[in-house]
Amino acid sequence: MLSAKILVLCSLLVVVSIPMSAQKKKPAKSSKTTTTATSVNNAVLASVGSEKIYYSDVERAFQKNMNRRETKLSGVPRDTALDFLRLYTNYRLKVMSARERGVQNDTAVKADIANNRKLLSETFYFDKAVADARVAELTRRRTKELQMGIILTAVTPAGQTTWDSARSYDKAVNIIRMLDKGADFAQLARDSSDDKETGQNGGVLPWISGGSIIKVVEDEAYAVAPGSSSRKPVPSRFGYFIVKVDRADPRKVVKFRHILLAPKATRDTLTTDRLADTIVQILRLPASQQGAALRARGVDPGTDVFHALAAAYSDDPASASKGGYLGSPYSRSGGMDPNSTRLLPAFEDAVFRLSDGQVSDKVRTIHGIHIIRLDSTKYPDEIMERDNARRTYRRQYFEEDKRIVLDSLKTVYGYKWNRDVYNQFRSVVDSTKNAQDTTWHGKIPSDLRNQTLYTSPKVTLTVGEFADSMRYRLDMRGFTLNAAGYERGINKIVDPLLLEHATANLEATAPEFKALIQEFTDGILMFKVEEQEVWSKLRFDTVDARVFFDSTRARWMTDQKFLMTEVFVTDANRAQEIATSAKNGADLGEIATKETQRDGMREKRGAQGALSARTSKYAQMARDAKATSGTVIGPFPHEKGFVVLRVDGIETPREKSFEEAITELAPAYQDALQKRLTEAWLSGVRERNPVVVNQKTINEIYK
Repeated sequence: MLSAKILVLCSLLVVVSIPMSAQKKKPAKSSKTTTTATSVNNAVLASVGSEKIYYSDVERAFQKNMNRRETKLSGVPRDTALDFLRLYTNYRLKVMSARERGVQNDTAVKADIANNRKLLSETFYFDKAVADARVAELTRRRTKELQMGIILTAVTPAGQTTWDSARSYDKAVNIIRMLDKGADFAQLARDSSDDKETGQNGGVLPWISGGSIIKVVEDEAYAVAPGSSSRKPVPSRFGYFIVKVDRADPRKVVKFRHILLAPKATRDTLTTDRLADTIVQILRLPASQQGAALRARGVDPGTDVFHALAAAYSDDPASASKGGYLGSPYSRSGGMDPNSTRLLPAFEDAVFRLSDGQVSDKVRTIHGIHIIRLDSTKYPDEIMERDNARRTYRRQYFEEDKRIVLDSLKTVYGYKWNRDVYNQFRSVVDSTKNAQDTTWHGKIPSDLRNQTLYTSPKVTLTVGEFADSMRYRLDMRGFTLNAAGYERGINKIVDPLLLEHATANLEATAPEFKALIQEFTDGILMFKVEEQEVWSKLRFDTVDARVFFDSTRARWMTDQKFLMTEVFVTDANRAQEIATSAKNGADLGEIATKETQRDGMREKRGAQGALSARTSKYAQMARDAKATSGTVIGPFPHEKGFVVLRVDGIETPREKSFEEAITELAPAYQDALQKRLTEAWLSGVRERNPVVVNQKTINEIYK
C-alpha cells in the first residue's frame, strides 16, 4: 500500500544550478553594533614577520580547537586568550618555516593538498547548492506540527500495472471541484482515494513536522492554510495528491507518566474501575493529605505520590518501577524518541489536553484504564532543532538532492548522450541481463563499438569504452542493462568530472571556501615540517635521559607504603569484637590464622605485605588516618564482609634510581625533548620572523 511509503522520508527537491558568485548575500546595512563587532574582528592582535594576526582568525581557531563554537574570544579570561594567542603565533611560525623550506612543492604534499581540496570542495559545493537552504527550511518546519489528511489519485486502467497520468490528474481536478462546492474531505477520501489504507481512515495521517513525509506533500501541507485544502493537484511519482490541513500548532515535546490498570484473574472489570477512581481521587487531594491516604492503603508515599502509586498498582511492567515514566520525551509528530513509537490516539489526545502537573481522568484504551500525569512541556526552537534537522536531511534527503544537482549540471555544461548511437546500442543488448553476465557485450557490432556514445567538455566515450567500463569496473558490476542501469553507469564516470568542473573556481567566487582550503593547506604544511624538525628526532637517548633524570630527581620518588595485617569476616558483630581485642593488645596476626575468611590468608597470618598509598584502598585509609606502627583500623564493610586492619610498619618515600624510574621517566623525557626541539626550531624562525604582540589592542579588548 502507498500509505506505508507516505511516511517514508524522501525528497523531490528541484534544484536550479546557480553560479556560486550569484549566491553571495548582500552585506547587511551597517549599524553601531555591526560596526563595533567588525572593528573587533579586524583588530590586529599580533604580527609574525610581515603577517598580521587578526582577532577573527584567532577566535575562529579558538572555537574549533577548544570545541567552544559559540564562545567569543573576548569573553574568556585575558590569560586564557593570551595563552591561546601564543599557541596560534607558534602555529603561524611553523607554517612560515614550511614555506621557507619549500615544503609546499613536495610531490607528496601536493597530492595531499589536492585530495583535501577535492573532498572539501564537494562538501562545500553541495552544502551551498542545496543542503544549507534545506536544513534551514526543515529547522523552521520542525518548530510547527500539522494535523492533515490526503487523497491520492492514481488511476490504473484494467490490465495495466502503472497509473495513468492524464486520468489521474482529471480525477484529482474533479475532487478539488467537489471540495470547493462543500463536499466532506473525509468522505471523499473514503470513497475516492486510490490509497485504500489511508482512505478508509478519511485520509487522516499522523501529525507531521519537517522531515516526516515525502517532500512534495510536506511542501504543500506547509503552504496550505489550516482549514483549507489544495487548490490544484500535487504531482508525485505515486500519483496526484490533494492535501487538507486541519490544524497547525507549535510543536510540543512532552514528558508524562501513567498508571495502567487492567482487569485480571484477581480483579474483575468493576473492581479495576473502582480502583482507578480511588487513585484519581488520591492524586487530586491536597498535597498535605495525599501521604496519609496512601499510608492508609499500606503504601509508602515517599517523595513522589504518583511514583508510589505507579510502583504499587500499575500493570505496565515497563514503566511501573520508574514511577510510570516510559523513558523518553514524546511529540505528536515524532513519536517517542528515539524510535518514533506512536501512542494510541485516545492516549495521545488525553496527554495533549493536559497542562503541566495536571492529572487526567480515566482514559480507556485496548490495554485497560490509564491515569496520566503531564510532567513537562517544551516548545523546541530553531536553535534546538538545527542539529536534528541536519541529521534528518543528511539521512533522508541529501543523496536525492545531490543527484538532482548533478543532473542539472549535465545540462548546464553540455554532458549528453548521442541519442542515435545510444538507441542503436540499446537495441543490440539484451535488457533482461545485467553487467555480471559474461556474454552480454558479444552482440555489439565492431563498427558500433567505435562510435561516440557520450560527449562532454571533459570526456568523450565510445560505445566500446562504455561497455568495457560496465564489464570491468567493480563499482558497476550488477548494473542492469537498461536505461536506468546505463544512467547509473554514466553517472559513475562523469560525476567526478562534473564536480571538478563545478568547483574549479570556488576559491575565486567563495572567500569562505578559500579560507577553508588555506587552513587545511597550512595544516598539512605544518605537519610535514614538524615531522622533519621534531617527530623524526624523538629518540630515547640513554645518556641524555640520565641528564634529564639528574635534573629532575625530586620527581621520581617511591610511594609511601604500609605493611598491614588484615582479618576479613562476614559477621559484623564478630568484626567489632576482633577490632576491640586488637586495640586492647591482642595479636591480629594470631587471630587471622584462626578466623580470617579470605582464601589463602590464614597461613600468611593475614599479612598484606607493603601496600602503596597510591594504589591501595587500605594504605590510603592508613595515610588519611595518619596511622603509625601498631594502629588498628576498623572494622569497616568491604567486599560483602567486614575488615579489621593493623599497621605493622611504614616505608617512607625515597628517591628512585634511574633504573627504577625509567618506566615513569621515559614519557616525561620524550615530552621534554619534544618541547626542547620545538623551541630550538622556532627560536630560529622567530629571528627571521619576529613575533610582536599588540598589547594596546589587547588592553582595549580586555579593559
